[in-house]
Amino acid sequence: MKQYLHILQKEISKVSEDDLYAPIKKIHIDSLDLVVLRVALEKYFEVEIPDVIWFNYQTLAEALEYFHNSKSCVITNRNSAKADIIHSENIEIRMPQMAKSALSENWLLKFLGDTHWQLITKGFQKKSSEFKDNNGNRLYSTFIRINYKVSPLCEFSENEIIYFNSSIKCFGNNTFLSEIVGNCGAKNISATLMTIFSVRESSDNNKITKCETNVKSNRISEISKTPLFLNDYRLVRKGLIDEISTNYGSFHISNDTLFSCEYTINPYYDINGVGLLYFASYPIIADKCFDEYYQQNENLQTIYRDIFYFANCNSSEKIVFKLNSIELIDNVLKTIFSLFRKSDNHILSRILTIKKMMK
Repeated sequence: MKQYLHILQKEISKVSEDDLYAPIKKIHIDSLDLVVLRVALEKYFEVEIPDVIWFNYQTLAEALEYFHNSKSCVITNRNSAKADIIHSENIEIRMPQMAKSALSENWLLKFLGDTHWQLITKGFQKKSSEFKDNNGNRLYSTFIRINYKVSPLCEFSENEIIYFNSSIKCFGNNTFLSEIVGNCGAKNISATLMTIFSVRESSDNNKITKCETNVKSNRISEISKTPLFLNDYRLVRKGLIDEISTNYGSFHISNDTLFSCEYTINPYYDINGVGLLYFASYPIIADKCFDEYYQQNENLQTIYRDIFYFANCNSSEKIVFKLNSIELIDNVLKTIFSLFRKSDNHILSRILTIKKMMK
């Protein structure tokens, strides 16, 4: 099967010939890497491999053998029934959308997440509660990265209208990327959100694993190559990248700890409707902890976030906040935060933030 090694190495250069025959669980690739490799093989051979077969293989060589033997059985182009899944919504800024005389960032995150979910359900033509795995377990759309640029939140005013337009694409049948744009006069919001389907083992939020939906057909258009947005996430998660470039300059990823404190989860605010730590709570928790270090937050307004999500936690857990870096240039403050579970020191998130100092 080594004649097909180049297909895998094109996506993940470190895959070696020895890796083909070693147990998948013991080589240096994770679940997202497997998604990338699976999609690459399906596109190369023009053969779609069923989950029940893919997840039964113990080595990459076994999977390659399947594709080799099936390459003459070309499947119907699965993009033939695909369509552009879009959504438009106009939101009036009223009190629930506001905080501290500005647009609420917490509300904005929840709105973006809900819009992303609506796009997925529209693509699958199913309600969010109806997503199951092959064993009938409830699936969750788990955010793994959210990036957004926004005009200073204090510039949005009560009773103004934000005109939102959004669309979504998929990479394989489990990774979804949406683009959401909001316009409000001269003010703008631009966001990219990425999720995978996950299943929770029993009631333990520390044990959430990636899983495929049992619904194989959806109308969401596919991305043909590994998205850079996903690839950067994989590299950050593995610690293989030390810099993220933005329109505001580069963030140098660091594990330094300039300040640290603990946060006690508020189950009435930080936990979502299915008992998980709300994805929208991560940056708000980080900001609350940062307040203990930086005493000049009153006039700071978020204009950029890049949130990398790695894990969840139980509501009884304490979260350890770490300030990894801080840089003040003119009237712009750049920070990198990390959140950890106190019980096992497992990283939950890395958050890149830019706030503008308003006069």
